[in-house]
Amino acid sequence: MTLPPVLAYHKVERRHELGVTRISPKRFARQIERVARAGWKTLALDEVIACAIGERVAAPNELAITFDDGYRGLREHAFPVLEAHGFRATCFVITDYAGRLNRWDVAYGGRRFAHLAWRDMRAWQGRGIEFASHTATHPRLTRISELGVYEELDRSRRAIARELGVETPAVSYPFGAASEREERLAREAGYGAGFGIARAWTGSAMAVARVPVYLWAPMMPVVGTLRGPERLAGAIANRCAIGTTLIRRRCEFTSLSLASSITNE
Repeated sequence: MTLPPVLAYHKVERRHELGVTRISPKRFARQIERVARAGWKTLALDEVIACAIGERVAAPNELAITFDDGYRGLREHAFPVLEAHGFRATCFVITDYAGRLNRWDVAYGGRRFAHLAWRDMRAWQGRGIEFASHTATHPRLTRISELGVYEELDRSRRAIARELGVETPAVSYPFGAASEREERLAREAGYGAGFGIARAWTGSAMAVARVPVYLWAPMMPVVGTLRGPERLAGAIANRCAIGTTLIRRRCEFTSLSLASSITNE
């Protein structure tokens, strides 16, 4: 079994931030135009899964485009560009934060970004964009209990079914963090596929490998001549994302300590 190249974007935004996941709308449009001009075609989610389980062989010019987190900027700056080129994509959304600011994340540089609302997602269904799970609140699954992992996965899948009327077959693990435990729990929660990031593929449909597209990505991301160095830089940057988890945990601890101090006064 072989996988097609799977690109993983995050933010496509005009507003700057102190992070590596943001791509400017202009750069994103140029990347998609270059990929389309080179003759690449995009795969739907079920086609990627079919490749992962050996039911389909990807053509040499086929790839998949995905987005993690489901930021609102995608509706103005990314989805219309894809539609104009006849490209399809899968957007993995944090369901508890639909239509809300990204308070699950560390606000590097002090800026917050809004997520797509359910009405935004419904507007793009049937126009080449599919929506799947990125859990309910975006925790690092490997650092919470089995019950917590299952609840995150199950609540997100049910929310998508309720709001969008589809049974999503896939989940993207936050931060790409998943071990055999998380893959097993994802299957138990009703998913047929799981998507990681910046890791080698082991042949499992529950750990589909993707390459992150960060701010330094070339005009032909993932599939161009610089794909080797790009993959290495992406893997290093993804490992550094543990800092977000640690900072969040420190902030939560500080908030709990403050609340306890106030209560005891």
